Amino acid sequence: MKIKGYLGHIKVDNNWDINEKVNVPDELLSILKFNVEKGNQEAKELGFNRMNGFAMMGSKKSLAFMKGEVVMVETDKADWQELFVHYVYMKGWLALGIGILILSIILYYLSLDTSLLDYFAPLPRLFVPTILLLISLVMIPASKTRYTYRL
Repeated sequence: MKIKGYLGHIKVDNNWDINEKVNVPDELLSILKFNVEKGNQEAKELGFNRMNGFAMMGSKKSLAFMKGEVVMVETDKADWQELFVHYVYMKGWLALGIGILILSIILYYLSLDTSLLDYFAPLPRLFVPTILLLISLVMIPASKTRYTYRL
């Protein structure tokens, strides 16, 4: 992973079975399970269905858990903004942005290199692909935003 201070990670499924484990001690899974159960209990007391994730900060090592993955980092070297952005890639916006970008490129090709869109005036046939291109170029970087995570 390309996270500053990264030491290791564990990926678990809904039944707490380990899917992937890299450079972490075995007792981390029991600590993680206890903290998730306790956090969900506290979230229900506060009126929420469940918690989305948590972070545990230690003097040397810290943990961040969200979406079935716990990442262990060195506390001194960790960039917490980067760590939480790692968890929140909005795949719907990314896929839609790439789809609109491909559609825009196809429309540019049809309007400039073929005679299929010659019935439009010269300028309006470029408006739609240009607008779609701008929308896609906003959606693709916005799919990985720092404002979408909540613990």
